Order: sequence, then C-alpha cells, then structure tokens
Amino acid sequence: MVQIVVHLNKNGCVSTMRMHGHAGYSSSEGNPACAAVTLLSRSVARLVASRAGWTVEGSTRGPGNLSLAIIRRPRGTDDWLRGVSEILLQALADIDEEYPGSISLRLEEMSNGT
Repeated sequence: MVQIVVHLNKNGCVSTMRMHGHAGYSSSEGNPACAAVTLLSRSVARLVASRAGWTVEGSTRGPGNLSLAIIRRPRGTDDWLRGVSEILLQALADIDEEYPGSISLRLEEMSNGT
C-alpha cells in the first residue's frame, strides 16, 4: 500500500506531500495503481519545482519514496496551486476508487499556511 500524507494550507493548497510504499495491486500487466501514483506524484513535484520564483525541497530516496515541500512562493499564486492541489487529490481519489486498498491518503490542514 502507498501511504500518502498531504498537508494543505488554510487556502486548500498543497504545502507538503510525502509518499512511501508500493500499491500492492498487480495484474498480469504489472502494477497500474503504483504506476499511476508514481507518475502523478512525480509530475506534480516537477511542475511545482519548475515555477519561477518558487523554493521547493524534495527527494525520491529509493523506490517507493517521494517527498515535496513548498518552502516559499510568490504572492498571487494561490489560485494556480489550488488548481494543482485539486487535480492531485481528485486523481488520488480516482486511483483509490479504481484500485481499492492500494493507497492510504491522509490530509492534514496546516494552521499557519505557506
């Protein structure tokens, strides 16, 4: 099972994301749940890290591990990041629906925001 923890700031924007583990769902064609989570999380991390003026930290310490922390970002970026956050959360919900028991998602709201 992929264990996912996402911290949201008071505006509903991702502040940090941590993923650990493997989906555990497999078929004769491989592990589509694990592949979907991996592709989604790496794409979101790379997209956020590519933004001009943003400071992010992250790592992929071995297979089945990913972390992302948004340290600093310009003012006026809430709408963009909220959209990315909503897509991330909806896609994770879709993966969970399609492959039940493959992921565990915990959302936590941060009181001080980012």
